[in-house]
Amino acid sequence: MESKLKPPPQVERETNFQWTDGRRAEEDWQNSTCNSNNLRGQILKQSGEKPFVCHYCSYKTSRKALLEEHINTHTGDRPFSCPFCPYSSSHKSILKAHIRRHTGEKPYGCTFCPYRATQKSTLNSHMLTHKGKDQVLQK
Repeated sequence: MESKLKPPPQVERETNFQWTDGRRAEEDWQNSTCNSNNLRGQILKQSGEKPFVCHYCSYKTSRKALLEEHINTHTGDRPFSCPFCPYSSSHKSILKAHIRRHTGEKPYGCTFCPYRATQKSTLNSHMLTHKGKDQVLQK
């Protein structure tokens, strides 16, 4: 039975890959003419397929890099090091947020006031202080 999910025409032409309902193994991707990790990642993300599986738990993902970072939580490895202090992290995104403490970068800004935050989750919490005010501002 053929899959209902189809890649965009340019992806189908570039990859020469036959889509089926069966799961694809990493070897299938390596044998395809598609050599772009970004393209493969996008195809997997859109299809919902998660071929990368953790050997320690039931975690699955569509990106190999995310699996490698996840495995660090099991092994205790902390390969991402801060250039400003001795801190290291098991995840690149956690280190990125940590470095903002040193640099003072606050990329997330409130749409209602001058407040800025280093993390999106902190901004989301702040936005709750404006709950109901957006309706007043829109009138």
